[in-house]
Amino acid sequence: MEGRSHLLIGLTAGVVFDHFAHLSGAPLTATGGTVTLALLVNKAVYYSAVGFGALLPDIDNARSTLGQKFGWVSKTIQGLAGHRTVFHSLLGLAVGCLLAIGLEQVVIYLLSLQGYTAPAHVVGFSHLVFFGILFGCVMHLFCDALTYGGIPLFWPLKKRFGIPMENDWRFRTGTWPEHLIVWSFMIMVVFCIWKALIII
Repeated sequence: MEGRSHLLIGLTAGVVFDHFAHLSGAPLTATGGTVTLALLVNKAVYYSAVGFGALLPDIDNARSTLGQKFGWVSKTIQGLAGHRTVFHSLLGLAVGCLLAIGLEQVVIYLLSLQGYTAPAHVVGFSHLVFFGILFGCVMHLFCDALTYGGIPLFWPLKKRFGIPMENDWRFRTGTWPEHLIVWSFMIMVVFCIWKALIII
């Protein structure tokens, strides 16, 4: 899918997921008119992380939305691994999660050596960023699985998987079915928000 499609679908799916899971706190429509600064900050952090995660797997494509921002880093990754390889697989997700968790533990350990303890709200923010990026990445893989190319879910095995499994039912990136899916996601979220406001 195109970068903007990944971003829009990731964010709209993030809204729905957050509405039920309350990762970033209570939905804004359920606060009874009392919206705190802390809640707004949580929402901003979460949705920024989801948006970044929705674009992140395409860092292996120098022409992608994120690839253009990272320049030579993206070109190097594409030259070494190619597009839609490790960054579009379960192994990539697992390694990314382990690196993020390991980095957090290293920072906490280094702080403890200096006699400091990481404040609970800072740790909470790091978890919010982690889950936001992870959710965005999962949505990216789901979206790319809908296209003709599919994704190498079990990379380094080269076999590609798609949804549905039959390739004839999938679509080519940038064609009308992609735009239909994007707008369907957005209309669904707008409808859900509208219903929530009516109930309040």
